[in-house]
Order: sequence, then structure tokens, then C-alpha cells
Amino acid sequence: MKNRKYLFAAALCAVLLTGCGAAPVQEGSAAGSASAESAQSETVEKIPADGLEAFGGCEALSLPGNLASAAATDGDFEDTSALTSFYGTSGEAWQRLLDGGLDVVLTYAPDSETEAKLKEQGVTLQPVGSDALVLLAGSTEESSVTLAREEIAAAYQDSPESWKGYASAPGTDSRKLFAQLFGADSAGVQVKDGEDTLTAACPHTAGTLCYTTYLEMQENGIPQGTSVVQVDGVLPSAQTLTEVTSSVAYPLRAQYYLAVRSGLEENDPAMMFYRWLTSEDGMDWLAQAVDTPAVGETEDTVDNTQSADEAGSGES
Repeated sequence: MKNRKYLFAAALCAVLLTGCGAAPVQEGSAAGSASAESAQSETVEKIPADGLEAFGGCEALSLPGNLASAAATDGDFEDTSALTSFYGTSGEAWQRLLDGGLDVVLTYAPDSETEAKLKEQGVTLQPVGSDALVLLAGSTEESSVTLAREEIAAAYQDSPESWKGYASAPGTDSRKLFAQLFGADSAGVQVKDGEDTLTAACPHTAGTLCYTTYLEMQENGIPQGTSVVQVDGVLPSAQTLTEVTSSVAYPLRAQYYLAVRSGLEENDPAMMFYRWLTSEDGMDWLAQAVDTPAVGETEDTVDNTQSADEAGSGES
């Protein structure tokens, strides 16, 4: 599983960093691309290949984080990934930054207590991209499923007969996003007789809902036997995650942040990286880099090699 992620991302990174003069990405393309000119814009400052050893974040953002670090160092994706520290949740990532274990992190918004500690340390943080909570519907005769936000909330809080919700593991970032976006944790879901308390498994059967994040889905593909839910009639995509018009914007969005500890010299690799990725060019590059594969395609056009058992061990 991990090797497949590396192969997928390495191939993507090669496209991103060697495609000088490549044609613009077309809407619905199965693989996004950004030209070398975009990756090596004039705002990029040359960073040594080992200059981001103190960069990391939460596991859910490892794909954008390692793509960006590879671009900034002009390095190989897999080699760069071996130097960075992406594991655990956003809470753990913030703590590693506070403890001095990392100089720069890519992660979701801190809770209020952590935010206060970050301010005390003078930590600089900046939103650099958009993620989203994505609902996956179990097998159904319909080719697509559209649910209102209220219907999704009811599936997790009231467990109506029409839809049954399954929660992600306690403490995961996707579960925290669910609580943030719906105002209540998804812990109250029902389980069938004889089942253990579900951690992350989605049974992929008709009438079931589970969730993951958009970026996790971009990295892992859509599990077999599921389809992406249109929420209030809108599918998650690179466009709808950044759209400002409410009628066409995906409603379950969340920002993620780049943060750097205080006291670093201006020529420190972490500061050089921070300046690039928080610049307009850097954020535009990152948005293009993670835009693969396209969402809303048929099952034949996405990575469906992930089994239901493998899906149960991840964020979904």
C-alpha cells in the first residue's frame, strides 16, 4: 500500500517537475500537471536537498507536503519523503512544532488551547490550501448520490433506515473535520450486532456512508464499491474547493496551514520554503499539484486497487 502511494506520487512529481512547456491541464483530466516554470517560479529560493529535514506535519497532508518539498529542493519525491516527518494527526504535528522537533509543519487548524501556545511562542502560520470532508456512499444502483447536508448529519446522528453512517477512527483528522463542520462528533453511529466498534472501516454496502478527506482520496483513489457523494448537489473538486460563489462551492471545506517556528534566520531553509509556499505563486502551484485524479470520474478511471480491508485501515 505504502509503496503504491510512493509510485503514484513519484510519477506525479516527475510530471510536475519535468513538464517544461506542458499544455495546461484540462477539466476532468485524470492527472494534474504543473510546468517546471510554475514549480521553479522566481519566488522559489534554492534549498539544499537535505534542507527540509525539520519539515513535516500530519499524515493526511503528506502528499501535498512531500510534493512541495520535492519541488522546493528539486529532489526526487521518494528521497525527499524519507527526510520529512509526516505521521499522526494535526494535534501531534502542532505539538512537535511546539516542542522544537520540527521547524515547519503543514497541518490543519489548531484547537484553541494549542493556538494560544503557538501565539506565546510567536509561531507564524499561514493558510496555503483547501481540503474538504468527502462522503463516500456504499454500493448503490444509482450512478451517483446526492445528499443534503442535513441528510448526512441525520445519517450519523439519527441513523435513519435510508442511510447509515460509519465514523472514522477517534482522533483522526477526518473525524475532527466532521465535528468541526457538523457541530457534533460522529461517535454516535450505530453498529450491527456482533461488530466491534468501528474505527475507520466503511463496509461499502448499499445505504452506508463513510468519510475521508479530499486530499486522502486524491492520494489513495476511490475504494471499490463506493461513489463520491454530491453534497447539496456539488461534488468536491479543485474548482469547487476554491470557488467563492456559495451556489457552486463545495460546502464541506477546510483550510490547511503552513507554520514556521519563530526565531529562524531569513536564509534558513525552513524560512525559504515558508516564503515560497505562502507566496501567491507557491499556493497556485500547490493547488495544481494535488489536483489528481479528477473526482467524479467512473470507477474505471481512478485507482481502484485498494481493497475494502485496506480502506478500513486508513482515514475513510
